[in-house]
Amino acid sequence: MHPLSTRRCDHLLEHPLLATPPPEPEKPRPPRVRKPRVFKLLPRFPLLTKEFYALWCNHQKELQMARPKVDAAPPELFPELYLKPRRLDYYAKMLEENMKVNKELLKRINHIQRTGGYVDCWQQEPSSKYNRLLCKQRQNLLNEIRLKNLMLYKRLLIAKSEQPATAVLNEMWKDTKHKLILGAAQPFILFKTGSLDKDIKDPAMDKPPNAYRPRVTLTVYVRGGSKIGKVVAELFTDIAPKTCHLFMSLIKGDPHGYAYTGTRIFRIVPELYCRCGDVTKDNGFGCFLPEGDSEPIGAENFNLRHTIPGCLSMVVTEDNEVCGQFNIIFKPLPQFDGIHVVFGRITQGPAQFLERISALGLPLGSPCTDVILSSCGWYSRSGAYHDGLPNTIKFPPRRVQK
Repeated sequence: MHPLSTRRCDHLLEHPLLATPPPEPEKPRPPRVRKPRVFKLLPRFPLLTKEFYALWCNHQKELQMARPKVDAAPPELFPELYLKPRRLDYYAKMLEENMKVNKELLKRINHIQRTGGYVDCWQQEPSSKYNRLLCKQRQNLLNEIRLKNLMLYKRLLIAKSEQPATAVLNEMWKDTKHKLILGAAQPFILFKTGSLDKDIKDPAMDKPPNAYRPRVTLTVYVRGGSKIGKVVAELFTDIAPKTCHLFMSLIKGDPHGYAYTGTRIFRIVPELYCRCGDVTKDNGFGCFLPEGDSEPIGAENFNLRHTIPGCLSMVVTEDNEVCGQFNIIFKPLPQFDGIHVVFGRITQGPAQFLERISALGLPLGSPCTDVILSSCGWYSRSGAYHDGLPNTIKFPPRRVQK
């Protein structure tokens, strides 16, 4: 650079306006002022003394100033455990492929918009031979579709419904009505029943001479259906008097509303036995306690065995308690011997009474429908018949079978 130019630059740089401003003095930091800690304390209750209130305030301050010994901070987050980079790589590749496809589509749309796309219109004549051939090809395709639609329409016009006509249904109903009339004249059978061997006899159950055995009746019907039958049973008062007395008291009806009439057969094991007589809950989990007794009676004796169909046995629980529930067996059951007390047997009734009840049971033992003891009664020594009182106990709700 020329010396004169250098001198001018130096003179210009020495101008006071271009001089570097002096550094600003550092401002002293204001002293740190700690805010007094505010404690949450309730005002003193007038009945409390000042000494007790001061002790309570000191205790509250210690609690509020206490530091927890357990670290309650949230655990450290490791993103690599949740983000799963392999899955993100797969999604990134899919996104990249979609972006490439979208770019190609945008290029084609841009090209069609700039050059002008071909429009096939009926009002314009194709400009080239190739376009005319394309129009003919499309027209032939449309003609084929139209012919197929016409053929389908003709088939729909001549098609016949698979459902029978009204005249055919009327003829079928006449035949069905005739069969119903003929069936109504035959004896009614609720279910298909098997056959039970009723020729089995046990001499141990024969009535001894000069002994009186009371007779009772049990009428069974299906709720919403028909009557199954009415049977007569005799009670072995000479062998199990206490058990027969309990059974007879529930046949007649307890003054407090406990009775067999109106209860249901809550367990039916097909071709084995049925169980009923729960006068407290009507589901097999109740236990009747006679008036004046503090505990249920126990098993009286096991002198008789379950050897004949139609045998009545009083149920004995695992705690040796008799709660009023009884069994009606359909076949000899030696597995009940020594467990339940035999106190009676069915002597009169319909021929298929036991078979019909057995047919109403499911394999697991629950009845397929409600089977009710509609009425119970007894015969006096003179032969007069008396009806028992109905059960008036409000049973707990149970699930309705659908």
